[in-house]
Amino acid sequence: MTRPLLRTISARVEADLAGTDLSVGQRAVMEAALVLTQATAPELTNFLQLKRQFVAKVLKELLEKGHVAQVHNPRHKRSVYFRLTPSGKALIKRVRSVEMAKIDEFAKAFSEEEVETYYRMQCVLNEALSKPS
Repeated sequence: MTRPLLRTISARVEADLAGTDLSVGQRAVMEAALVLTQATAPELTNFLQLKRQFVAKVLKELLEKGHVAQVHNPRHKRSVYFRLTPSGKALIKRVRSVEMAKIDEFAKAFSEEEVETYYRMQCVLNEALSKPS
């Protein structure tokens, strides 16, 4: 049931992004940038646990759209930080607000204990499956 659940979640996120001009990948990178405030591409890649090339492609798209900006990294001459622009920050906050309202409504069907148990199971599965075989 994991694969169908992941496809369903991705489809739901994609549908909820209608009218925002964002892809699911762009939304994920913007959310990470919101959480991290300012990060290098490798830091975003590690945070999201995605491929470096994918994050680089998405950052380029977000730069072109004006949702992220590059900031000089004083620790490295050729490295830059990425941070959300004010309009990018407003957009991802708006997207997250709509998502959280839907999640709050959906979660009413479950007890707090059921939600906590599901969360713990997700954490355990993610850790177990992310270890190299």
